[in-house]
Amino acid sequence: MTTLTPELRQAVELAGDQPVEFTDPQTNTAYVLLKADVYRRMREILEEEEDRREKDAWSRLGRKARSEWAKENLY
Repeated sequence: MTTLTPELRQAVELAGDQPVEFTDPQTNTAYVLLKADVYRRMREILEEEEDRREKDAWSRLGRKARSEWAKENLY
């Protein structure tokens, strides 16, 4: 596990409960530093949303398949 540099520690303290944004000067890549509990909760919410969307998609596909079957199998 990587430890915080003094500069990042100061940024975390100044940010309070807010995320800390910083950029790697060598790659110009932006990063966001979050408290671990905030990250875990966000990940959990995103996974739940992804599961819900997948279930909705399967449900729509099932309804469409039943509808198509009913059109082809008129009594």
